[in-house]
Amino acid sequence: MAPIRRDDTVVRSARLPALLLAAGRPLFAFHMEMYRREVSASIFPRDERCAPIAGPNPERIAFIGSVAVSGLGVLSHGMTTSSQTARRVARARGRGLSWSELTSPVLTARTAATMPTLLAEGASAAVVFLGIADVLSVTSADDWERDLRLLIAKVRDEAGEGCAVVFAAIPPMGDFRSIPPVAKRLIAAQIDRLNAVTERLARDLVGVDHVPFPTWELDGMFVQDLFSWSTMHRKWAEAVAPRVHAALDGVDARRVADEREVPAVVPVASTPRSVVDVVETV
Repeated sequence: MAPIRRDDTVVRSARLPALLLAAGRPLFAFHMEMYRREVSASIFPRDERCAPIAGPNPERIAFIGSVAVSGLGVLSHGMTTSSQTARRVARARGRGLSWSELTSPVLTARTAATMPTLLAEGASAAVVFLGIADVLSVTSADDWERDLRLLIAKVRDEAGEGCAVVFAAIPPMGDFRSIPPVAKRLIAAQIDRLNAVTERLARDLVGVDHVPFPTWELDGMFVQDLFSWSTMHRKWAEAVAPRVHAALDGVDARRVADEREVPAVVPVASTPRSVVDVVETV
């Protein structure tokens, strides 16, 4: 009998979660259907979306995501994770801020990456709240990485190469409501699997960050054994906003560094430039 080599053991142990998840596809399909029914019967904001925040040197953020951007469980757009994140960032930076929102409660990374537009034009940062539908669809780690890379490329194609991308981690949604232990463990394993890919991308790619979900505050998100969506939106924004602020600081720093490295080119013209030419040059 051939001895079991260490690398053989590692390969088999790495494949085990994937095999378990594949075997649990019917269970995931059931919970995906339950999730679709839950969001179709849930509360979402019905008021007008928040107006831009006035202030000097205004900048722009693109939000892309599912429940955090759609506002699952809250009555006002001002209570969503995205709006609360925007307000905190604007206050911390002392600047005006406008933002776009591309959202659906069942939005997947693949669907987002293949949209005609991500509404990211002019954005200095894109903040991405995806993964819930990908977990329940049993998206593979390879497909998740492919779709996130496509999403980053699409954001920067629209907004410019300097645009920062901040990924919010997939939340521990198995803790938000009562589900059987087996399903909870499988869902948690899939969440960990996809979050690990996002964390690695954040380490490897310049201008990309990954923000863990504030699980240390999870107990505070329950009121009389009922999950408080309004608390979740607030806590999530509290965790994400400082990292978006830091990402925007990074964008500013890289822009200054690039300007210092690239000498200014003064065009030579035989005739005076028009006002339009001056604006375009600047």
